[in-house]
Amino acid sequence: MMFTLIIVLSVFFSSSSQLLLKKGAETLVIPSVFTLETIYRLSINIISNIYLVGGVLFQVIALLVWIYVLKKVDVSYAYPFISLGFVFVIFMGYLLYNEPIGYIKLAGSLIICIGVFILSKAN
Repeated sequence: MMFTLIIVLSVFFSSSSQLLLKKGAETLVIPSVFTLETIYRLSINIISNIYLVGGVLFQVIALLVWIYVLKKVDVSYAYPFISLGFVFVIFMGYLLYNEPIGYIKLAGSLIICIGVFILSKAN
């Protein structure tokens, strides 16, 4: 049970990373022509964007937690939990970005959750 929570924590950080990266990407202005000056400005904008930096930091945290998980549990147990990231991002996309959730996404999310539950009981 403890490792399941740690796995879900890794998925949470990985999924949250994507949401932060999206928020940061929305503020970037990508130049139409790349010169040394525009690349420099873009680089400064990227490294000074708290959402992009946070997204990268969350991804690093997710990676470190995931490495710990792989050291402790079978990959065949841990890996199916990654699909919960899809479910998390669908619902957080709705809450944070007002992205639509239709019946197909709801049904797919339910199928994913049932599949992860079944696979977690197989070990």
